[in-house]
Amino acid sequence: MDGGSIIVKKKKKESEKNMIPEDMKNEIENSAQYINMSVEEAMAKFEEICAENGISVDNPIAKGLWRNYVANVRRNNNANKDGSNNNDSYYKNAFGFFISLDAPRDTLSWNRNQAKEEFLRDSDNALERGIVAVANRTATEKWAVSRYHNGKYEEKIISELPEGAETLEDGRIYIPLDNTATYMTGGKNANYGKPLAKELMRRTGIFYGSLGNGEMKTYFFSYKNQPGVDFIPNTFEFVHFLCVEGSNGTDIYGAKDLTLNSLTLNTDLDPESEVYRDTSNYDIEQILMSQFSDKLVPLVDLDRAHIERQALPYKEKFIITDGMVTNMNMTPSSNGNRIINITDIDSTMDYENGGDGITTCWIPGHINLDFGIGSTVIVVGRSSQRTTDEGVEDATINVGGLLCTVKTGSAVEVSPPMEEDFDWF
Repeated sequence: MDGGSIIVKKKKKESEKNMIPEDMKNEIENSAQYINMSVEEAMAKFEEICAENGISVDNPIAKGLWRNYVANVRRNNNANKDGSNNNDSYYKNAFGFFISLDAPRDTLSWNRNQAKEEFLRDSDNALERGIVAVANRTATEKWAVSRYHNGKYEEKIISELPEGAETLEDGRIYIPLDNTATYMTGGKNANYGKPLAKELMRRTGIFYGSLGNGEMKTYFFSYKNQPGVDFIPNTFEFVHFLCVEGSNGTDIYGAKDLTLNSLTLNTDLDPESEVYRDTSNYDIEQILMSQFSDKLVPLVDLDRAHIERQALPYKEKFIITDGMVTNMNMTPSSNGNRIINITDIDSTMDYENGGDGITTCWIPGHINLDFGIGSTVIVVGRSSQRTTDEGVEDATINVGGLLCTVKTGSAVEVSPPMEEDFDWF
């Protein structure tokens, strides 16, 4: 039988729990020589990085943080920069919840469509302005590509066209180019003059949480390519993930596969874990009222709020409202949206002027609808309003976040239509 008191055993257990795992020790030892550190210095640095991010040294996330630190040091050394540690915590451990997470969209679609319109309108002008490059087949079965870059005509021979090349019905081939030389911030665009990709999917969202040991606050989230498409945590569920903090302190970004692979529900963690957070004291409705008071809009004021927000940047245009569900259409539209209609039962209806008090909400496919008609929901999204020949229609909401506060019934699932087989007839 083991000796020692319960307190001693517990202390020993805690000590073992906070020890650096052997495989991690080996990796630190092997990498130390490449960052001009002794093994002791590297071990100390590793523990410092873990402390900065509020995780234990035996947490699997720690290995990713260490590898990032080593990569940054080597990159800086290769670039002959000074050996400062400004990038020690390039990847931040985020904790909190998304109040909104939009469906991914192709951020290059508009640019590509504009390039096509310009080329169809005046192909020479589109070429000279650097909006497109033009490709022609050579006698050797290669491609002669011409473009204007910084006002100078250039031509080169390539074996294969980039995937973003487009062929028109008349056989002409053009390649949409990135014609933004500098960003609005003044920074130079490294992709200026290069072909636009066939698509660039990006998911954006609004996250309320903390980075490392920092304060809880609002961050605007952005995550591109396939990992961003696959990143679909439920809104209003507490999660942990690794991300990159923007220089402005209000933006965070997904980091290739790392952010997706590190995504963890707080409820899935061992309560004894260093990373686990007790969320019993978090009142989400109170957080929305206190932290997003300028975004709260009663349904009856939605049309007015839509007009007032037109001048705001896209990411600032979101509103938060609530209402009772009066109808649900679970059949997905062409873009995958379902529809719920909500109303504010506490408002006074203006039937005389044609009001019906019903607001249409477009729900993207990644948002779970596990409630029925009569439920009360909080909706986070961006308003839109269509103008027809008959005038301006009521504003609707493109939903990014949904929280059911009073659940009644459940949504009716829609089965995919089945074609009838008349082969027997």
